[in-house]
Amino acid sequence: MPLADNCPLTEVKVSKLKDCLMLTPGRLNVKKFQEWSNACHWYLKHSEKKPEEIVRFVADGMLEPHFVKWYHANQTRIDALLLDKYLTEFAKYALPCKWEHGVCNTLLSSKQGNKPFANWQIELKNLNVLLANTKSTCCLSDASVQAQLEANMNPDLRAKLDNTNLIATTFPDWIRKVTELDEDLHEENACTQCLIDANNAAHAAERQKHKPLAERLSDPPTCTQSPKDEKRILKEHKGCT
Repeated sequence: MPLADNCPLTEVKVSKLKDCLMLTPGRLNVKKFQEWSNACHWYLKHSEKKPEEIVRFVADGMLEPHFVKWYHANQTRIDALLLDKYLTEFAKYALPCKWEHGVCNTLLSSKQGNKPFANWQIELKNLNVLLANTKSTCCLSDASVQAQLEANMNPDLRAKLDNTNLIATTFPDWIRKVTELDEDLHEENACTQCLIDANNAAHAAERQKHKPLAERLSDPPTCTQSPKDEKRILKEHKGCT
């Protein structure tokens, strides 16, 4: 049962490596649920608790009264669940109806733009992991995620990829190699921009040298023009009217 939109959002609190998690009172949206899901899996990994007993510990950390009532009303059954099954049921109770479709639409419509490929692909994979953790039918396969990344990557990166004989046998290997291409592209673009800036600066300096004296003296001072430069200009044009 989702809370009203004007309610403050809940917060996920994690103190120490093996301490139990806390979900503060408040409204749960998809982003906060993703944080809670990640924190629960993190706790499962580091707490040294058995998989079949982990839910009773994380469920006790839910402090929102509506979630507490839901848990207490079904405590015996929920305590017996494995973590992913608990997260699936909690999502159905706490998140808006068809929330998975919203997440899937976000995943399918996302474009790289000017983001580094490494950051962008992590965003998309995290969204897909959220769908996978809740056993959603909207979850994409690795091949489908790769197809989305290829279709929506930066056009310059796509052109570089098309002109590269990239061979990757696995999805992680493909991600690594495309990330390297993207980093190379950023370095190339940075070098090109440096050359453009240097060329523009040289042209500007050349234009400045050929300006009439009156215009050169009336120009606002720049960080590269020193009093000695101004004296030199006056001396070169001494006697001009």
